[in-house]
Amino acid sequence: MKREQKLGIIGLIAVSVFLVSPIFQNCAKVNYQTTDPAAFQKTNVVAPRKITVDPSFNQQKADLRVLIVVDDSYTMSQSQTQLSNAIDSLLNPLFGHNVEFKIVSTSGVPSNEVDFTITNKFYNEAGDLELTEEQTRSLTNFQIEKNIVNSKNNRHGLLKLFRNSTQSQFNTLKTQVKSTITGLGVGGSDAEEGFCAIARQLYDSSSNKFFKAGDKAAILLLSDENDTTVFNKCVSRYRVRASTKPIVYYNYGQQRMKLNLEVQLQRDGLNYWQVMTLPVPLGGAQTITVGAVCSASHQASALTQLQAQGYVVRNLTSCLYEVATTTYYGAELGDDGTVADKNLCTTHQPVYFGRNYTNLYVMVNSIGYSAAPGTCVKTYSTSSTLNDIPLEFDSIIRSDITAYTAQDFMMALQTKSQQLFGNTGFTYGFLVRTNPESCALATGQSYGVKYQELNTLLGPERSSLQSLCNTDFSGMLSRVSNFIISEANGSFVLPLQDGEELKSVTLIRNSNRTLLQVSDYEVVGPAVTLLGASLQAGDTIEFELGPK
Repeated sequence: MKREQKLGIIGLIAVSVFLVSPIFQNCAKVNYQTTDPAAFQKTNVVAPRKITVDPSFNQQKADLRVLIVVDDSYTMSQSQTQLSNAIDSLLNPLFGHNVEFKIVSTSGVPSNEVDFTITNKFYNEAGDLELTEEQTRSLTNFQIEKNIVNSKNNRHGLLKLFRNSTQSQFNTLKTQVKSTITGLGVGGSDAEEGFCAIARQLYDSSSNKFFKAGDKAAILLLSDENDTTVFNKCVSRYRVRASTKPIVYYNYGQQRMKLNLEVQLQRDGLNYWQVMTLPVPLGGAQTITVGAVCSASHQASALTQLQAQGYVVRNLTSCLYEVATTTYYGAELGDDGTVADKNLCTTHQPVYFGRNYTNLYVMVNSIGYSAAPGTCVKTYSTSSTLNDIPLEFDSIIRSDITAYTAQDFMMALQTKSQQLFGNTGFTYGFLVRTNPESCALATGQSYGVKYQELNTLLGPERSSLQSLCNTDFSGMLSRVSNFIISEANGSFVLPLQDGEELKSVTLIRNSNRTLLQVSDYEVVGPAVTLLGASLQAGDTIEFELGPK
């Protein structure tokens, strides 16, 4: 029988399988056949069966998932733009594959209510009687229980690429990814919890979880700060004591310069100039007029500060003075609200990192910023948490007994990645400040030492690291996407029924049958990935399935 006739018969058999197995929707030319088609008609019975796959027509490859974790603190504008501009190097190789993307920030709970949904329960001071929020208003002290889950609605909507997406659809997706990265902004928390942000996605077992067993995954992180994940704050649930006493805030006007100029960036290895507006704070006591042109000495100082932060700039078109509102928690400066007439703006001394200052203006000017005279205001909110330490909590990594006991997030991330994606089916990419590196640290930046340690732990086959000193991210980004594509191309997703598992894998070549060893393939969920076998044209693979 001619090869074309054989393929035609196999194709008819495959169609009959598709009609009763929903996992094969929209997958033309997938060459599956079974020795027991009637087994599909049985209910609650798992009969042994064999499925033969022609790798040349394999459309049922493992799904690709790309998680991008982006630092959204105040120093990140330039790095976000650089990542957005270079992201084509990650995305372009993925065209023609089924890929889903998710973009989250490094800001943790409770400041990040975009990526997470936080619900509250209220209890009496002893914590043994649940109350309504209205009932707590008559109490001085009470307890709040917060439950945190990944948000059902991603900040960017669904970002999904399909095997049959058109070029126009792909271009739209690329625009969405780029705008989401820069759209995170720089108003996030200064406590960058990269490890926790990743763990919240890996350990999510809810119905709207991003990762599933058998995926091929890439996890990319961008940050100019070291990870600050605290074990008892990376939680799915926690309780704290609260009070009806108000939170005290101190707002003041920070005097600074607003510069319009061109900044040199890189895209796919090529330099280009981008017009940007950058704020640069003034230092010490200053007398300025809002909206006036900066003095020559201030302009020179601003350019020096930007260059020290690693910016390459030119064509300064304007520099104007402005005042931006900045806020401190009163409790952090020695005013927790217990003394009603206490006012750090004028009559009482703020305490900052153990040092006393005459008032808030003196404090701000002494630590390198500039407070506009007469702008300090004391304000209140309605209630506060009495302390930062939870009374009780459920850690995100609680299910990993070893990592949980050791409070080791690096171990947790490695272990869970292996459980979900197999030993070879995932890769991490870190874009961080490396220690040591050639470009100077700017104010508000630190070395990503913990990310470097995790990169070393995972090894070069499963992790890449690049310094933010290198403004061309394209090389690492393309390596990340090419890695998961290669992993997916060597995978097969089997139509497993409930109570069924893979029993054996046989390579058929020129009518010769070779039973593969367990070390020749890896099974995670319904996905099987060949590890050692080198396929040739005309090969087929037989998967034997049977009851667990």
